[in-house]
Amino acid sequence: MTNTKVILLGTGTPALTPGRYQSATAIIVNDQPYIVDCGSGCLERIVEARSNGIRELTFEKLNKLFLTHFHPDHTVGLPGFLISPWIRGRRVVDVFGPTGTKEMIEGILTTFKKGINEHLYHGPKKLDNLRVDANDFTEGVIYKDELVEVEAIKVMHGTFDAYGFKFNTPDKTIVLSGDTRPVPKLYQKAANCDILIHEVYCEAEIQQFPQGFRKYFKEVHTSGTELGRIAQEVNPGLLVLTHQILYNSPKTKLIDEIRANYKGELAFGNDLDLFE
Repeated sequence: MTNTKVILLGTGTPALTPGRYQSATAIIVNDQPYIVDCGSGCLERIVEARSNGIRELTFEKLNKLFLTHFHPDHTVGLPGFLISPWIRGRRVVDVFGPTGTKEMIEGILTTFKKGINEHLYHGPKKLDNLRVDANDFTEGVIYKDELVEVEAIKVMHGTFDAYGFKFNTPDKTIVLSGDTRPVPKLYQKAANCDILIHEVYCEAEIQQFPQGFRKYFKEVHTSGTELGRIAQEVNPGLLVLTHQILYNSPKTKLIDEIRANYKGELAFGNDLDLFE
């Protein structure tokens, strides 16, 4: 019997917010975690989740990482994620990301080479070489094992490649939008999924900002009003909000924007929230 659950490790944005680390999500199938994105605080939240009873999040099992895009609030935690679990006994980690991932990983390993070598050759215990298998992907099925199939779906977020993910497991279908403006193909893939995890901004809140700022948000993110319409059409079992761009607005204002069009199940995601 398969059991799939989701833990929000980071629901924050580039604008650092108390109580919210940056983007990271764990999808756990039986005892295997699959991590999506690695913003600041990713490892800290993993340790907290484990102390809260999520025993599957051991350092040895942090061996599958999927990146939606290269913005720092989704990747700045990478050095720690690559190195710290290795020191604690992980043998190899597979990293999947858009074109340029291999280059980025090589750059990180080069930057931290002196520290890595100190652990490798002069530390208190013998370590195997740090092994990172970096994989560049394009759209389509990018990973498959006996527990999960992962499909990358191209989304629109700025000028570089960005993707959402669809995780198919024996008991659930989970779709993560990544950062994106509305993209019809993503929502076709997400139709009737069990959980849709989607970024969102409060449309009313950004009206106070200059026109150029408002234009930027409409080009690269999804408003509460838009997400409400999308979710009503997609019909997920549960809509989970993450990467909520609120600034000074109360969360009720954003929820009201969504509820104007969406009547289904809705969760305002917070760090360490668990969904099963």
